[in-house]
Amino acid sequence: MQTEDQCKPSQRFLFADEYFSDKAITIWQSECIKRCKDKPKGQAYEKYIKWIRKENEIAVFTLYAYADFEIPKKFDIIFHLDNPKDFIKIDYELTQSIHEAWFPLNTVDAGHKHLCVFTFDKTIPKIFNTLHKGNEKFSTSPKGQKLLGFCNSKDFDDIKTGIEKTLELRKLYGENWSKYNNEE
Repeated sequence: MQTEDQCKPSQRFLFADEYFSDKAITIWQSECIKRCKDKPKGQAYEKYIKWIRKENEIAVFTLYAYADFEIPKKFDIIFHLDNPKDFIKIDYELTQSIHEAWFPLNTVDAGHKHLCVFTFDKTIPKIFNTLHKGNEKFSTSPKGQKLLGFCNSKDFDDIKTGIEKTLELRKLYGENWSKYNNEE
């Protein structure tokens, strides 16, 4: 278990390579019902299986969360991982977390993947168009797919600096870049 306070500011971001279509959401809701048949169910389960996506909501598949934290959680930055200078500042909220896309929780768990529902005041920003659109149960996201990051502005300068350093090291040293990363 790693809390946000234990996590370096440069690592306090979620990231995703795809968002789910309504078809994929329905597939995962059915999967959730099947897999949770004999498990205790709570408020998060009921909310998710009854959920119908609104125009201001998007379901993304986040990869390897940086920390354990409770939801709902507010964020205000969305950025491209391969170019963090390309970002937007917009208020939004993580309103649902589905562990590994099938088990609804009121938390995000460090080191795990989640189907995360983000809710915006009005419309979903166009920056999401760079993500792969998932229509199936299993990911069809192509290798090298663009990634988006999700964070808060208070941490963004540290995140941007850390990512830019990593990108530069990868350019210089390829797969061996981590040997030259002296950040502890």
